[in-house]
Amino acid sequence: RRSAGTWITGVGLLLGAILFVSHTAILGRGLSNVGLGMDFWWWVSWGPAVIAPPAWYGAMLWYTGFPWGKRHPHRFWLALVPAWAVVVILLLLLANPLPSYGHVVVRNLEPAPMTVGVPALLLAYLGYMLLCYLLPLDLLRRAEVEASPLAAAARHRARPWLTAVSALFLAAGVVAAWTALWALQVSPPTLSDPGVATAAKRFDLAVIGLIGLGITLLGRAIVAHAVFTERPLPRRGFFRQWRSTVILAAGLGTVVAWGLTIQLRPLYMLMLVIGIMTVFHALYSWRASVEREQFMAQLRPFIASQGLYDQIVDAAPLDRGTVQHLFESLCHDVLGVRAAVLVPCGTLATLAGPPLVYAPSGTTIAVPAVAELAEWFPSPEVPYRPAGATGATWAVALWDKRRLGGVLLLAEKANGSPYSEEEIEIARAGGERLLDTLAGAEMAGLAMRLLRQHIAQVQVMERQGRRVLHDQVLPQLHTAILYLSGRREEPAVQEAIDTLTAAHRQISDLIHAVPMVTPQRLVEEGPVAALRETVEGEFAGDFDAVHWEVLPGAEEAARRLPLFVAEVVLFAARELVRNAARHGRGGATDRPLHLTVRWEVDQALRFIVEDDGVGLNGAGRANVEDGGSGLPFHSTMVAAVGGRLEVSTLPRGGTRGVILLPTEIGMGAWHQHGL
Repeated sequence: RRSAGTWITGVGLLLGAILFVSHTAILGRGLSNVGLGMDFWWWVSWGPAVIAPPAWYGAMLWYTGFPWGKRHPHRFWLALVPAWAVVVILLLLLANPLPSYGHVVVRNLEPAPMTVGVPALLLAYLGYMLLCYLLPLDLLRRAEVEASPLAAAARHRARPWLTAVSALFLAAGVVAAWTALWALQVSPPTLSDPGVATAAKRFDLAVIGLIGLGITLLGRAIVAHAVFTERPLPRRGFFRQWRSTVILAAGLGTVVAWGLTIQLRPLYMLMLVIGIMTVFHALYSWRASVEREQFMAQLRPFIASQGLYDQIVDAAPLDRGTVQHLFESLCHDVLGVRAAVLVPCGTLATLAGPPLVYAPSGTTIAVPAVAELAEWFPSPEVPYRPAGATGATWAVALWDKRRLGGVLLLAEKANGSPYSEEEIEIARAGGERLLDTLAGAEMAGLAMRLLRQHIAQVQVMERQGRRVLHDQVLPQLHTAILYLSGRREEPAVQEAIDTLTAAHRQISDLIHAVPMVTPQRLVEEGPVAALRETVEGEFAGDFDAVHWEVLPGAEEAARRLPLFVAEVVLFAARELVRNAARHGRGGATDRPLHLTVRWEVDQALRFIVEDDGVGLNGAGRANVEDGGSGLPFHSTMVAAVGGRLEVSTLPRGGTRGVILLPTEIGMGAWHQHGL
């Protein structure tokens, strides 16, 4: 994210790199050597010395959220630091112009303005560094108090590292100023003297070591605490990349320094460096492979099937033990937390049930009221925040579109490390999946139970209505007609008899005309006989020939199906036959059409309907997916009872429809509901 803080910090780090490059070039040629190249690197090294301190102060101003439009104690210092930088530059350029490196080596310097016996440039630069490296400490203290809870928590974790960085940079500047003061007083006044050169190198080692350590700690703060990246949490992969880079740099630098010390030949040095780079590349590739395998192992429980389909079909309550195990896997294997609580909120609170708790070590988390949790997360723009005094470290919001579906409370990690941005994202995605699993399974199971209850009620009411009409209403009408038959001579009585007789006839015709919801043949002999009766009666003239194949054991297995399942299969099979009759000829009335109906059973019960017509995409026949709602509806109903309906085109032409059912499908659940 290319924000102002990123640019300022990046420029400051690049200046540090330039300082190290120029320093290495000067030391590599020797302190006592002179020439145009030494002058170039000498002049380049002064740029970071002047620009880096205010760059650090500017980066800290941005990081701590300096209010540009409001009053702030640092507004005065913000004006003073640039002015002081100008003074240092003017002293460097005018009062004591920057000499060449050759003049420095032989101590042939121009007289400089003095203050209390010390060059004014040295005093000005020392005060300049004190301002630039002490003011950020005050900014860190104020920022943690004035920031939002989320930013305050992030700055609290990063403050020790940033404080150490400011202290190290300040120490490096003080040592550099002390080195300059020593150089002005040393005798003999030349770097050609081995004793003077050795002492200068020791001072230089102290300065460069402090700067290097400060930059390393700054990198640690950036990758481990998301400093200067506008992110409240670090990124796990970013930290590992930085750690690998630091290890490689330290190892490679040590080997190169050793080679230079023993004056190893350049060819051997090159081979050694290439070998080290090869080894590190192999280690990096191996580590990437291991991390991928670990990631897949952590992801597998969340993408694996939870057996919800079987539970819904069997209309059994959701096994919370499965969801609890998945929650524990998320907490232990993925996040590594000491304790966690998943609290359903809003509309999901009733469906998802009580909170899921993970506390293997006895760590307890005080769960706030749902209303308080809703106040913590007023909108999706607040994805997570510190959990306050609940015993947890972070509270992660689980959103269902624009509604708060739940909150995941996370205690600190078992290894004490901070949470990364990826871990919080995984925690949020895993928590939302768990809530969806709990609520979705409960809603689907409830809908299935209501559907079966409604079908049972319809069947009972249909049979009861037929029985009342046939056994009570019709006999009463007949009795009334008989009572009135003795007084037929009266016109009013005769009219009443005619009316009752017409009503009797209409009710009787209605009972015979309206088919039963469940065909009687299906109840008495099973779906095989019921389908044969349907095909031979309703579709008698639609096929040139119908061939029936009932393999051994298939009819008995079909008769063992619960009545509701058999009814679903019968009507789905009727729809397959109807489609074959309607679309098999493809609009040609003279095309022969034959139908084959087969029942077979092994590990599953299969009902197969085949025709030798034009197929699914033949002329005049619509594709099943683009047609009406008949097959999709029956496919859904078959799936609801635990089966599967498939329709395909045969290689030789024609269409094949298959209804597949496990032989022991949902028997306990169906009998439990009286179906």
